[in-house]
Amino acid sequence: MIAERPTIDPETKKLWRIAGSTGAVGIEVAVAIAIGYFGGHWLDGKLHTGPWLTIVGFVAGIGAAVKALVRVTRAYQKKDQEEDLASPAQPPSARAAEEKDRRQD
Repeated sequence: MIAERPTIDPETKKLWRIAGSTGAVGIEVAVAIAIGYFGGHWLDGKLHTGPWLTIVGFVAGIGAAVKALVRVTRAYQKKDQEEDLASPAQPPSARAAEEKDRRQD
């Protein structure tokens, strides 16, 4: 006999989605900085330029990381504004149904 899958509460599902995207941003930040640093270090070895390209690569990696953080922050702000515009008198189940309909479009 096949067991039924329990339904997931929409709020719980939303929290897991936020946690996943936040974790992905953390990885993106670390990878951007590492690629910049190690790419600059590798170029320093090839071009014999001392620590200069390592520093430039590190700063470029930090710039890419900041850009990723700004992008995610703007997306969260936009989503919060959309949720604030939703009617507060509307029950949570109706809001979840509206979100589901929007995602399907």
